[in-house]
Amino acid sequence: MTPNNHGQQCPTETEALRALAELVGPRIAEGIWDLSARELGLTRPLEEAADLRRMAEHMMTVGEMMRVAGRSTKVRVITYEALSRAVAS
Repeated sequence: MTPNNHGQQCPTETEALRALAELVGPRIAEGIWDLSARELGLTRPLEEAADLRRMAEHMMTVGEMMRVAGRSTKVRVITYEALSRAVAS
């Protein structure tokens, strides 16, 4: 993914998975992530900001611990997208 107008990189699937793994462990995080991607019809690795945002929104509905990681990822993606649309000063 390319940087936005402010040089910020979009969050990646790897970063989102790492954050989730810190809460639930790597095996559970990978399993939930993979099942969720299939449920949403997404192809891994997720490379588009919109796909990562959809996954984050889905994670927020799965359970308490996933909600925390999902919300964090969603905020980062939304910030990246907003700054991508903003005109550089």
